[in-house]
Amino acid sequence: MQLKRRSIESRVLRALDIFPAVYVNGPRQAGKTTLVRVLLSKQFKGKYVTFDDPLEKSAAMRNPQLYLSDCGYPVIIDEIQMVPEIFRPLKMQIDEQRYECLTSGQEQPNGRYLLTGSANLWATPKLADAMVGRMGITTILPFSACEYWGGKGDFITRAFAADFTDVGKSKHNLLDAMHVATYPEIVEMKSDSIANWFQQYIQKVTLQDPQQIYNLEKAEYMPLLVESLAARTGNLINDADIARDIGLTSVTTRTYRNLLEGTFITNTIRPWYRNTNKRLVKAGKSYFHDTLLLAHLLKATPEELLKKQPQRFGHLLENFVLSELTKLNNNSDNKVQILFYRTRDHKEVDFVLESPRGKIVGIEVKHAENVKQRDLAGLKELREVAGKDFACGIVLCNTKRVLPFGENIYLVPFNFLWS
Repeated sequence: MQLKRRSIESRVLRALDIFPAVYVNGPRQAGKTTLVRVLLSKQFKGKYVTFDDPLEKSAAMRNPQLYLSDCGYPVIIDEIQMVPEIFRPLKMQIDEQRYECLTSGQEQPNGRYLLTGSANLWATPKLADAMVGRMGITTILPFSACEYWGGKGDFITRAFAADFTDVGKSKHNLLDAMHVATYPEIVEMKSDSIANWFQQYIQKVTLQDPQQIYNLEKAEYMPLLVESLAARTGNLINDADIARDIGLTSVTTRTYRNLLEGTFITNTIRPWYRNTNKRLVKAGKSYFHDTLLLAHLLKATPEELLKKQPQRFGHLLENFVLSELTKLNNNSDNKVQILFYRTRDHKEVDFVLESPRGKIVGIEVKHAENVKQRDLAGLKELREVAGKDFACGIVLCNTKRVLPFGENIYLVPFNFLWS
């Protein structure tokens, strides 16, 4: 496969101009190593080491301060979360370099350490606290369909403006999009090779990484937890029910579920309320960052689910849309919150985008050929509650072109996501 430039590259370069260290996190095989090594060959001239190498990891664990001094700078340290002991010496080294530059009148020592990791640093507060003000953090996720096909990536911006000009036919269909919106390594693999790849991947991220990163006592339950979450994709999270299924306590289940989110396997979204405090206490919904991984856990391809299990395909499609929205949002400089809406009488909107200024876009996902007025009940309720902050409602569906379908509500083809 031809090397594709990642949308996040420019943000990493900007962060290197601002911070002494930049941490690029994201799931395994999302392209972190390729990204930083491309930067190493262009703008970021320095040394490259990885803690996936047992010898490098052992040396860093034995004497992290000496190891950092020996590496010098600029340096790329890959999979740095494997040696958490290195963060405190790194903080001390950055502070010392800052002091030397301050006393000598030199420029601040920014852009010296480019770090990658498969764990969200904010999931480990002690490590995050050590690097506050010293490290910029960016996230790289698997390809979005838009990124793979070279789209503009402006879906969210245009949605808030209700700008649907030039949204029409695409040479790529929905199933094509699901197959390219995934880990770079498997985009062009054959289906039997993909199944084998995912088996190994799940082994790595559910058994090996949790033991190495978090030292879990019951890591053997993680594969069961992942399968249980796959079967519940798009449903309200109930840790007690999941715990009964897999044989853990609800407290341990919640902890392990949070760790899966911290290593970018799953993605939890919260309900939308005007009172933001309510969002923190109400049950969220769990999805997967990668839709093909979810399909593998459901033991079927997207095509098989569409043909034989249309209801499950509906959940897979919902997961795909959230995954694409999350990637588009991640690659944007103007972040929004991605939430969902659900009333007591079960009126729902699959996704709610909320801008920093409180503007709202509601998104419904429908694969059915025909969309009826009753399918808009949730969007209409959201429109009423949001009032003047309601920018528009979008029903992503199989329409061939954008059609107005009510006041500030539009039927929009799926390809708007990657155009």
